[in-house]
Amino acid sequence: MIHGFKIYLLLMLLLAGWIPLAVAEESLIFVDNSTGLMWQTQDNGFDISWPEAKEYCEKLHYTGFSDWSMPTQEELATIYRLEAAETSDYYILHDIKISACCQWASDTKKEKVASFDFEYGHRDWGYPMSTVDARVIAVRKIK
Repeated sequence: MIHGFKIYLLLMLLLAGWIPLAVAEESLIFVDNSTGLMWQTQDNGFDISWPEAKEYCEKLHYTGFSDWSMPTQEELATIYRLEAAETSDYYILHDIKISACCQWASDTKKEKVASFDFEYGHRDWGYPMSTVDARVIAVRKIK
């Protein structure tokens, strides 16, 4: 809910002309030119099951794009950074803020689904209806 309010407030400030569009969009996304991926700069902000996370990403219309998806474990690994521990609770690229350690990934293995743990740097497998410390951050390909 807070994340949605921040976007609403930002859009209102944009419409009023108080924030230039380039600055506003830059703070909402992170573009990694080395991987060709564009990321949200914040996760969804609340515990969510894997099916809900997948739907969240598929229905997301954000910063003018509607082709967002749930990242793979491999894609999530590209934003894992050990040096981030100096400035963050999690080992994640400093441009991206997450509100829980574990972010859902789109990979599946029989009845298990994937996630990536930014507290310990593990690629994890669990059950899709689990919601404990489970969030999602959407990604889209730019190349």
